[in-house]
Amino acid sequence: MQENHARNMKLKEENLELATKLKNLVEQYERREEHIDKMLKHKELEAQLFDAKLQQGNLTLAEEKEKHIREKAILLNETAEAHRKCEVLTKQEAQLKSQLGVYTEKFEEFQTTLTKSNEVFQTFKQEMDKMTKKIKRLEKETNMWKVRWEGSNKTLKQMTEEKVETVKLMTSQKARIDKLEKLCRALQAERNAMADQAKTNEEHGQVSSPSVKEEPDSEINIENSSGTHEETTTEAQEETQDTDKTTSSEIIDKDLDNEKAQSHATQLISEN
Repeated sequence: MQENHARNMKLKEENLELATKLKNLVEQYERREEHIDKMLKHKELEAQLFDAKLQQGNLTLAEEKEKHIREKAILLNETAEAHRKCEVLTKQEAQLKSQLGVYTEKFEEFQTTLTKSNEVFQTFKQEMDKMTKKIKRLEKETNMWKVRWEGSNKTLKQMTEEKVETVKLMTSQKARIDKLEKLCRALQAERNAMADQAKTNEEHGQVSSPSVKEEPDSEINIENSSGTHEETTTEAQEETQDTDKTTSSEIIDKDLDNEKAQSHATQLISEN
């Protein structure tokens, strides 16, 4: 029994030691697992960061490529334009050289002619002096004709403005005359209608005289209204006639002024 008890105690101690070791092993395993998880998370974050940097680098590289392509296209265009300009300038240089050769030949001929004859040079000098005087005289005449032309242009401008104002005035007066004519025609028609009515009433009164005696006031009113319309029509006609006379006189005056200005401008232009 004692041996069994001792053995059990020993086994119990060994079990406790094994349990302690197992517990330590589990704790170590858990700590290791946590460490491994942290390392994995760290590696994942590093991988994500690397991917982000890689994507950013790819974007930067694409932008740089596009920028390089654009710059290359611009440089190619500039190079082509420079070549084209160079060709144009080369052609111009050749043309200028040929012209320079022609002018050189002419200058040599002219110089030879001058060296051969001093008399020709003196004659040419005299002619140049004459031409200079003539040019000065022509400049003075040109300035004089320029002043006259400016005056004529100003006159024509004033005439154009006056013509526009005359046309506006004629248009307004014509519209007013049309209105007055319409009013006169309306009043004339009303007068004719009233006269016809009065005539009808008179004929009707001759047929039945008692009714005429009973209604004297109506005839007086008709006559008064007819007289009033006749007076209104007469006044409108007189006003229309006055307006026509005024407008006609103004138009005649304007036409005379325009004819005078046109004749003056024509005279200046013929002198020019």
